[in-house]
Amino acid sequence: MTHAQLAGLASAILGAIGTVVLFFNSYALQPFQGGIFGSDALTASNNAIRTANAKRIVRQRIGLAFLCVSFAIQAVTVFL
Repeated sequence: MTHAQLAGLASAILGAIGTVVLFFNSYALQPFQGGIFGSDALTASNNAIRTANAKRIVRQRIGLAFLCVSFAIQAVTVFL
């Protein structure tokens, strides 16, 4: 295989991985429960939601990084 074909294959694989990661960690974050004032249970629930949202944001950034690397490889492939 030529360098361009290998780069195209790597780009396709990274693009597919990034797409799957972004698909399973959708863009929408889970909303918080309750109003401004709440009980301790509500505060604990909102803290759990905040933690879950932070993890989802990290996974979204990882998926987007895979897509960006895929696009960068495609840009380099144009000049090979």
